[in-house]
Amino acid sequence: MEIKQLSEKQYLQTMSSGMKDITKVAESLVDIWNYAEYLLQNNLLSEYGFQKRLIEAVYVNSENTYQHILLSTYQKNLYVVIVVDVINKTILGHYILDLNEKYGLNN
Repeated sequence: MEIKQLSEKQYLQTMSSGMKDITKVAESLVDIWNYAEYLLQNNLLSEYGFQKRLIEAVYVNSENTYQHILLSTYQKNLYVVIVVDVINKTILGHYILDLNEKYGLNN
């Protein structure tokens, strides 16, 4: 399995202006947990969230070509986003989404 951290440019290329929250209805396209285990080993994920298999949110782009699966980290408003290629049913990579930095949110 290839573990790939996406650049901001690569991450943004998987988005659309109309990202849709499908958290409540999302179906599993791929098993993300082996990939997530690598992220846990590198202190990028919350151990509690990993052990409980907690997914914060799932979004899909308007073309229905990419899903963004948000997993919790140890810090508020900081997520690891696993990007899934919907068509090929593969993991494209992951991106560290820091809402504190991006939007000036407080911890």
